Amino acid sequence: MRVWAARPSSRPGTTRHHTNGRAGVVADKSSDRGTRRNILTLITGTMASQLVTLAIVPILSRLYGPAPFGEYALFVSITTLVAIVGTLRYEMAVVLPRSNREAAAIARLGVRLLAIVALLTTGTCGLLVLLPIGLPPSWLWLALLVGPGVFLLGYTSYMTQWLIRSAKYKIISRNRVTQSAVAALAQVALGFLIPNTGAGLAIGLLIGQLAGAIFLALTGRKETRLFVDVDGRRWRYLLGKHWRLPALLMPHTLIDSFRLNGVNLIIGYYSVAALGQYSQAWRLVQLPAGLVGSAISQVYFPRLATVARSELFETVRGSIVKSFALGMIPFALIFWLSPTLFPFVLGPEWVEAGQFAQALVPALYANLVASPISTIFIVLRKEHVGLFYAVVVTALSLGVLFTFSNDLLLAVWIMSACQAVSLVAYIALALWLARPSLIR
Repeated sequence: MRVWAARPSSRPGTTRHHTNGRAGVVADKSSDRGTRRNILTLITGTMASQLVTLAIVPILSRLYGPAPFGEYALFVSITTLVAIVGTLRYEMAVVLPRSNREAAAIARLGVRLLAIVALLTTGTCGLLVLLPIGLPPSWLWLALLVGPGVFLLGYTSYMTQWLIRSAKYKIISRNRVTQSAVAALAQVALGFLIPNTGAGLAIGLLIGQLAGAIFLALTGRKETRLFVDVDGRRWRYLLGKHWRLPALLMPHTLIDSFRLNGVNLIIGYYSVAALGQYSQAWRLVQLPAGLVGSAISQVYFPRLATVARSELFETVRGSIVKSFALGMIPFALIFWLSPTLFPFVLGPEWVEAGQFAQALVPALYANLVASPISTIFIVLRKEHVGLFYAVVVTALSLGVLFTFSNDLLLAVWIMSACQAVSLVAYIALALWLARPSLIR
């Protein structure tokens, strides 16, 4: 059986530096400048895409209303959960190999597995539509859109990881702007054609994702020239080599995602309109912070994977300090202004959204601070530790929501506080595991 040799990589950002003296200082400063530049590139694209989203929020909030946004939130939650199963988290393996050929084979395998899951999802949802279970008409449309949404979401994830491997951060940044702009225009147009239904929001999102996928396929075609077919023996080798991703990281990510999307499912069970209020607050507060945190995480992932292990602790500590400083002022403003700003911008029926946004600040700020080290357990091959942590936090969060379901705003306040404390413990654990004395 043929395997790929672990030869030195020529791609940017993956050379392991063994430095000393003055040369080491120069290399470290150069690395820091490169990291800051890459973060700035992704954040710029993120901010531009979010400005597009924010610009149309007052229009969408008046075209659709809280209940359609609740239906849309349920669609996004289900699609996200299924997409995690569809990728099996193999997209995270694209960045790891030194061989470009092996990385391309992983991407090829992952996209094929994703297509199978998307087709099975479409067939299952189609059967649900045919069954006489009394779903509202708009929900029938949403069910049929889950399969395509799963594939587009997973494909974008694979392409993004490949471009991160190639250090093509500008393409990733431009794609985010393209996807947001197209989705925004489509959702506004559909709001006039089919108002007061979540299907318009969902179809608009898929149109944006399709535009983003096409953009990535066209602009990244030179980067994907190695996406050639590989035989079954090599696929079996890859599946065996990266078994930890579907066996440990996928359950971890699925549980983590269920902690976030399970909140939507629980709130939606009690009230779709209340879910619309909560999801709008989450969308406007978490998405900008989440995408900035994702940009930081994506840049730090290859750096954490390639930095000398003796320097890992300082890298982790420095990234946490920078994220803490980055989010301090914005989250303070969100906390004080959101109860007044939300109904002013979105309309008088969105008062609860502003209250939910204020309650979410502790958890979202802590999440931003922890974002640079979100892949630390992968780098240290401690996925089982991350999985245990995710199970505990998910059980705690959803348990709080169930316990205080009679007052959803109070439930969100308590849940947010619990998540913030848990993330502080997560950061402490990551720092402890990154100590040179614990790394072999």
